[in-house]
Amino acid sequence: MRRRKSWIGPLLFASAIAMVPGSRPAAGSELETCLAEPMPAKQIACLAKAAIATGDPEICLQAEHPSVRWPCVALFADQADDPSLCRILPAGEDVPASVSQDLCHVHLAVSRRDPALCDGLSTPNLGDGCYYQLVETGGDPALCERIANPDVKSVCAFDPEKLE
Repeated sequence: MRRRKSWIGPLLFASAIAMVPGSRPAAGSELETCLAEPMPAKQIACLAKAAIATGDPEICLQAEHPSVRWPCVALFADQADDPSLCRILPAGEDVPASVSQDLCHVHLAVSRRDPALCDGLSTPNLGDGCYYQLVETGGDPALCERIANPDVKSVCAFDPEKLE
């Protein structure tokens, strides 16, 4: 059975890049350089690095697309040790604010290995995905019991030995 591709890998890559010490891209042309970066992971890392260096999560909101904004805010919130920062995420053109905020909380839950951050997500199936990601990244397999969707639950902590 093939495992689904996870979005955690690219986000961890962006996280690693964002935490590398170095220049402090913050304003003017440096911020424009971040926004002009064609690779989303590098744009996320650049903006997160700028936000962390300046202590200003609003820098993340300057990204055009929600798929760059929420990971940037998640990295900032993780560094600031403040999950409530996910609430600054606005709605995008095709993405409600609640979806971006929930994705931010999923990242924090996995990063911190904190299943409590999976509780109460408003986006359908993201809570299930959150518990699934926790188990997939080494969390307690008992978290699979919190998954409501039977299809997701059936592949959570899948044990091929049970098939024999």
